[in-house]
Amino acid sequence: MRTATGAPRRVLSAGVAVAAVGAGAFAFAAGARAEAQPVTFQLRDLVIQPGESERPLAPGGGVYGIADGTWVFAVSAKPLTDAGAVLELPAGLSVKVGAGSGSSACAAVAGAAGVYSCDSTPPNVYSSPLIGASDAAKDGTVAYYGAVFVPRGGSVADAVAGVKTSGSRPADGPASVQAARITVETPDHVARNTLRLTTPDLPAGGTVTQQVQVHAVDPGKLQLFFESAAGQPSWPSFPTSVGVKVADATAAPAGSCRHVTSELNSPTTIIWCDLPAGDSTVSYTLAAQPELVSWKVDVRAEYQVLTWGAGNPEAHGTFAFLGTTPAPPASPTATPTDPGTTPDPTTAAATVTVTATPAPAGSPSATTAAPAALRPGGGDDGTLASTGADDLTPTLGGGLALVSGGLLTLVALHRRRGTHRRRRAHH
Repeated sequence: MRTATGAPRRVLSAGVAVAAVGAGAFAFAAGARAEAQPVTFQLRDLVIQPGESERPLAPGGGVYGIADGTWVFAVSAKPLTDAGAVLELPAGLSVKVGAGSGSSACAAVAGAAGVYSCDSTPPNVYSSPLIGASDAAKDGTVAYYGAVFVPRGGSVADAVAGVKTSGSRPADGPASVQAARITVETPDHVARNTLRLTTPDLPAGGTVTQQVQVHAVDPGKLQLFFESAAGQPSWPSFPTSVGVKVADATAAPAGSCRHVTSELNSPTTIIWCDLPAGDSTVSYTLAAQPELVSWKVDVRAEYQVLTWGAGNPEAHGTFAFLGTTPAPPASPTATPTDPGTTPDPTTAAATVTVTATPAPAGSPSATTAAPAALRPGGGDDGTLASTGADDLTPTLGGGLALVSGGLLTLVALHRRRGTHRRRRAHH
């Protein structure tokens, strides 16, 4: 599958030789040599809950280039705009280095409170301090963090001074110096973000427009997943499809949406929208082939506010494909149905209002999922398209070494902040 997007893309010239990167080692073409490359990266705003600990400050928006050298991070209760400021953490937040996953290569910088350095050696370039919030951290607590990358042999002392003003140089996209925010939000706060689904049925050969009304206290990412409803045969998986596509997806009065335009064939993210705080309506159109199998479908909308963990608001709705043929028999993995029963395709449109169920403070949390992995480029088959700006995230692990004219450039495989998954057990 592929994505098409209105955002600019990096284009690789023809004739570039591609060599896979093995775990912990680079594959070099004969005669190729590594040259110093500018390293740019993206930090992202983080939202954590009280009782959440040891979350990395590593660039969540990706690292571009060969990050062989030193990361310098700063964390402060105030915006990072004053080189002479003494950095202090807000009450309830703590920073950990020297232990734990991702921080073992990090240490506090002597004589510079609130500043930390981390060794970066490819492919392990995501070493960073770990941020945590105590159970007593107050809702709305904000901290600011920034990062500078120093190539091996460069001046770490200059980076220590520069990172303390990283907040005065906002960047739109990857940059060599970046800053972002950390916000603490309680489960009660997150639950104030609410969703309301309206999902009329889809007739064979026709279209239907469904909507999600979002009351957003916080900016976030709305994601929609489609799969077979309870009691129905298992949702088909690639390459089998159900003969239905998403024709469009928009957000009003503000926000941007993207969507998969290949036929629905797995319980993955089909639509995802970046929304600001405020009230928004996301509308999307489903289009069915003339020959359509009857099916009852569950659509799940999740509004991702938290960077990690459970507790994001969700809403569920069920609607029907009004098909020309009955649904196939249930598979062994599907919820059992009565023998010989044909799913009723005449279910009325579902309108559901659901708010988040707060997760207990300190409870184990899984990484918040993001949209399914989608690959840009590809052929002209139109199997996958998107609208709005592209936010594909590069990652170093399992990347590619591109060798051309003796120049080695590390190009990361792109993934969205996401995963293929079915509905989580706690919902």
